[in-house]
Amino acid sequence: MQVLILAVASLTLGPQSQGPTQEALRRIEPDWIAPHVRFLASDLLEGRETATRGARLAAEYVAAQMESLGLEPGAGDSFLQRVPLRHSLVDGTPAVELIHGGQSVRLEYGTDFLLQPDIMRTEVQLRAPLVFVGFGLTLPEYNHDDYAGIDVKGKLVVLVPGGPQRIPSDERGHATLFRSKELNARAHGAAGVVMILPGSGEILSDRVMRQLSGFSIMGPDSLEMLFFETGATVRLTTAGATRLFQAAGRPLGEVLGALQQDQSKSFDLGVELGLSARFRQSDTASANVVGLLRGSDPALRNEYVVYTAHLDHVGKGRPVDGDSVNHGAIDNAGGTASLLAVARAFASLPEPPRRSILFVAVTAEEKGILGSFYFANHPPVPAGQIVANVNMDNFLMLHPVRDLAAYGASYSTLDTVVSRSLARLNLAPSPDAAPEQTIFTRSDHYPFLRRGIPAVMLFNGQASGGNGLDGSSVIRQWLGRVHHTPRDRIDQGIDWNAGVTYVRANFLIGYEVANARERPRLKGRYFFQDN
Repeated sequence: MQVLILAVASLTLGPQSQGPTQEALRRIEPDWIAPHVRFLASDLLEGRETATRGARLAAEYVAAQMESLGLEPGAGDSFLQRVPLRHSLVDGTPAVELIHGGQSVRLEYGTDFLLQPDIMRTEVQLRAPLVFVGFGLTLPEYNHDDYAGIDVKGKLVVLVPGGPQRIPSDERGHATLFRSKELNARAHGAAGVVMILPGSGEILSDRVMRQLSGFSIMGPDSLEMLFFETGATVRLTTAGATRLFQAAGRPLGEVLGALQQDQSKSFDLGVELGLSARFRQSDTASANVVGLLRGSDPALRNEYVVYTAHLDHVGKGRPVDGDSVNHGAIDNAGGTASLLAVARAFASLPEPPRRSILFVAVTAEEKGILGSFYFANHPPVPAGQIVANVNMDNFLMLHPVRDLAAYGASYSTLDTVVSRSLARLNLAPSPDAAPEQTIFTRSDHYPFLRRGIPAVMLFNGQASGGNGLDGSSVIRQWLGRVHHTPRDRIDQGIDWNAGVTYVRANFLIGYEVANARERPRLKGRYFFQDN
């Protein structure tokens, strides 16, 4: 599917901007956004790691802000929806060895391999042959099957993240989720998965290690994680993968090169892997923050538009220039501040929209979009009465906004809503700025789409650059240098007027949906749907 992108000509409102919405738009200003970012990204909140003191402080702050706007509690009689979680960590030092030709080579933990902890078991002991299966994908509609002609029953499959670039970005993002690949491996009879992490050098001790602490939703949803599986999975670094393929007599560079050229074939490595590891699990909880603005139309107020933005970030990590707090100013204090600014704009209307609005600051996005997954599957209102989701995440408020990508809109009649709403801000189409990032599956709109609920997330486009960089370069440089590091601070040169444009655009989309006679509809059944 094509991603709908919309270019921003200026902050000037179009000729159709009249009445109460025009006044609400004009009221939106930087002071509606910046103070929230300043607090949420402060040292006090210690990076808002899921299920920590900082995350609880952030949730209480957002709940208080919602209450001050006159919103009602949206999770029963509370602003806080409890999300039950299980957390698992590697206990001690796990052992991985490669067995080949009667000899054994032991890999070094943290240098040659990492380990995704098991959510259910406290101990794992296994030994099995290794089979390389490329990307580990089975996509007959794209004439791609990495399991063709290879028997993996009872074996460990070795695979690489990502997928062929010829596959459209959205479908590639869905198929290449770790969960999707691991389910495919199990469907082919594999005993487990070994994931290669190409380019994994200096990041090992910080970004990757933080992600390799397992979180899962407890209860019947425990097996339904989107990014990380419940079972232990070995992650080979470049150093570890090099040692494996040397033992197999196949240079790693040649194998990965053929894979990138879409010329790879799966093969037995002739090497066995042994794993011995222990894990510690603990049951905990975090909270989604839910505020309700009740609709004004007796016939439609029991239908809901849901705005989301994730409240969590990744806590503390390796110091950068003496700073160990991953502040998450843009990701996603900026999105949470935008959520509160949109709520303030709706609360300022002389009359609420016809449908009700739920404003949800979700938890555990960084752990596999778990908070939004839990909300979409356990909403405090009947799921069939949620008509649309508008999600706000990681928008790079760094340069004047000239274009916006509307991820997910093309799958539903939200595409026309988005076009009409953003035209009021003098917007026009523009191409996707970073299709290789597969952004479609990477944020909190995605669980809603999986449930068949129309959803959209606006993000930077090709033309929204500055300082000689186009939008694509801005996105890639920021993700490579700043994302999930202490550099994501409030003093990184945030353009608050860009944030104003972003808030206005999101407000207008939800406003039209909330007042329209007909609710949005998906245009068909798609690859991402669960039901």
